[in-house]
Amino acid sequence: MSDFTSILNRMLESVSDDQDKRQSSIVFNALSPTAAELAQLYIAIEIYKDQTNLLTATGDNLDNIGLTFSLEREPATFAIRIAETFDTNGIPIDLTIGSRFGIPNIDGGINFVLTENLETSGQCLLTCETAGTIGNSYLGPLLPLFSINNLGTATMIGTQIPADDIETDDNFRKRILERLNQKTFGGNIADYKRFTKAIDGVGDLKVFPVWDGGGTVKLSVIDSSYDSITDNFIEYIKNIVDPDEYTGEGIGIAPIGHNVTVVTPKRNNINVRATVMLSGYTTGQIQAQAEQNIRDYFLLLRKEWSDSDDLNIFNLLIANAILNVPGVINVPKVLINEIDDDLILSQTADLQQLPYLGVLTLNE
Repeated sequence: MSDFTSILNRMLESVSDDQDKRQSSIVFNALSPTAAELAQLYIAIEIYKDQTNLLTATGDNLDNIGLTFSLEREPATFAIRIAETFDTNGIPIDLTIGSRFGIPNIDGGINFVLTENLETSGQCLLTCETAGTIGNSYLGPLLPLFSINNLGTATMIGTQIPADDIETDDNFRKRILERLNQKTFGGNIADYKRFTKAIDGVGDLKVFPVWDGGGTVKLSVIDSSYDSITDNFIEYIKNIVDPDEYTGEGIGIAPIGHNVTVVTPKRNNINVRATVMLSGYTTGQIQAQAEQNIRDYFLLLRKEWSDSDDLNIFNLLIANAILNVPGVINVPKVLINEIDDDLILSQTADLQQLPYLGVLTLNE
């Protein structure tokens, strides 16, 4: 034991019983401050042990451990989005590099700057000025931050390269452990995971070797939000790993002789119907929170996707997610896609799937 009381008691036990050791005695008052300092020292030692251990270190201390293995925490990146612009007559128009736009009705402001005009007239790339995934999802009209002559409309239509948030302790720790436990060499599975995950915007992936004969490799990629990626980003990754016009020639980062296909998992919208018993609430009052709890469960499954052969969606865990909503006292029945059973989403080279909530129907 290293708490103050146990330390003080041990110190007092070492003093002869013919001395006055009662509280407020000279001996007691002399030993108490030392016991307090020793208790603080024991606490500091425990913290030091935790923060110098790869499995328990956090923050800067984990960064320092990573550096010993030549690994650094991945910083937050800036989303590169696709927009289209038209003049006042509805004709596509190319704007000046550096033109800035904002998103209407967003508190705090998320702004984008035009960094490149694409070959298609009126289409351009906008780079978010705020790092992180906050810049990934918006689609819709944009507002110019300064007057632009002859501009009619500007609209965000897609994503070229999604952004990442700063790498979390858990993800950084996992990457360090992968470096230690998986030997990367010459285009093996570990090597593909390493260099593909190093591409900005890639969150995780599955590697399917020899899926269509010798030399063929399929990479199924998700973004840092554990969602499917866009066709534009698929093309971007393909051009880095194994460009179409030089397939198998080793022009990209894939080894010579490897024909690489890049895909992304399909969204599987899962409908849930549940019978609930309520106390003091109506189904309408619990609907939103129940949906969010199920979405959180599906997100947890998507986070496990890259390391799972199959994703098992358990009837019981959906019931538990609904049961955790205030006012719900029992969930006697749950149907997944109208079937009273668990759902298995198989993950094969031909089909990879991610679970999303479709429609949640609650009945009393």
